Amino acid sequence: MIFNPKYPIYIFNDYVDMRKGHNTLAYIVTHKIDLELMSGALFLFVAKSRKACKALFFDGNGLVLIHKKIERGRFMSFDHIKEVTEINSNELTLILNGGQIPLSKSGKKILLKR
Repeated sequence: MIFNPKYPIYIFNDYVDMRKGHNTLAYIVTHKIDLELMSGALFLFVAKSRKACKALFFDGNGLVLIHKKIERGRFMSFDHIKEVTEINSNELTLILNGGQIPLSKSGKKILLKR
């Protein structure tokens, strides 16, 4: 059931009502994002309040829905992201722990040198 980081991870660029479940989030992936839900990719959705997020992915047996509610602070703002953005597993960990990935004013990721 654990997500395999070899698959892509996408941040949805619009806020989502956290009352949405598997079916509605799956609809967003297939019709708004226009990507294959059963590919194994993880799709991250954030609430407008930025206090909660949901991740949806297919693990080979079925859809897995993870819901995280942050106790202090907020998840990073996605106001400047104009399109669905692919991130890596380190950036996902950073976001889920309340951190921020650097974005330019146009909403593009800023690649940092290692």
